[in-house]
Amino acid sequence: MDSFLSCDWGTSTFRLRLVDAGSMKISCEIILDEGIAEMYQRWQAIGKPETERISFYRKFLNGSIDKLSGNIDKNIPVILSGMVSSSMGIAELPYQEFPFTWDSSQFPVKKIETDTDFTHPLYIVSGFKTDDDVMRGEETQLLGCDVDDDGERIFIFPGTHSKHVFVKNKTGLDFKTYLTGEIFNLLAEKSILHNGIVKGIDEKSFTEGFKAGFNGNILHQVFTVRTRHLLKQKNPVSNYQYLSGVLIGAELSELKENNCPVYLVCSEHLKQSYLMGLELMELKREIVYLDGDVMLTKGHYKIAGHYLKYKTI
Repeated sequence: MDSFLSCDWGTSTFRLRLVDAGSMKISCEIILDEGIAEMYQRWQAIGKPETERISFYRKFLNGSIDKLSGNIDKNIPVILSGMVSSSMGIAELPYQEFPFTWDSSQFPVKKIETDTDFTHPLYIVSGFKTDDDVMRGEETQLLGCDVDDDGERIFIFPGTHSKHVFVKNKTGLDFKTYLTGEIFNLLAEKSILHNGIVKGIDEKSFTEGFKAGFNGNILHQVFTVRTRHLLKQKNPVSNYQYLSGVLIGAELSELKENNCPVYLVCSEHLKQSYLMGLELMELKREIVYLDGDVMLTKGHYKIAGHYLKYKTI
């Protein structure tokens, strides 16, 4: 094999990429708003026995692979991570215990063999846990991040469920989850704040919201989005960015007492808000941005290197 398919199947998004194993370059990709949560709802709706679940998910995978451009070998392996290994996914896999080391052999992986209807071997990557927290997906991105010294650092993975991973001596010792993205979506779409919020760019309002969330009580500061709309006639775009700032400010306030370097691992659409927030903290710390998609592909590449005997980088 000279290539593999990299699949990140998260709660709300499905990403599939054809990766060249020699250069680790992406030949083609598709991104769909058909995450595991939606697929699980579809699975439940059809009411078929549990023994048919794998076939149901593989049928979707087959259709998605067909949408990729180019000639895809019918036997090419698929490396999958994210919520695909959860109770809502193809098969629920147990979590690996922290601590985390940069060793792809420690990753719990389930192989699902081919059949006449689905000719691609599947390698499903499970997540990690501590005594009181869990992750699925970010561990693969973390594997793609190279750590070349024994110093302390924090990796931040923004998203629906943001993760802060604490690393020392080339070992992930602990992590915390923050429902920043999920709470934002619920407030913006389902709460009393909904009518006063429209997506847009307003750095000044984001800054105001960040400082309020960083220094104040989040339950009160969230409600001020409503009073900004009613009493101060703030426009909906201003309120959108203010709410975003409040929630990101509350999340990053956890780092007030920690001055070690921060590695921000995310896609471009979250990069600016988190970088702005980290700079607003005015702490003397090193801040490094790493492209989340690149780290994910690199993590899948390392796992493929272990299980499929590719030479890893």
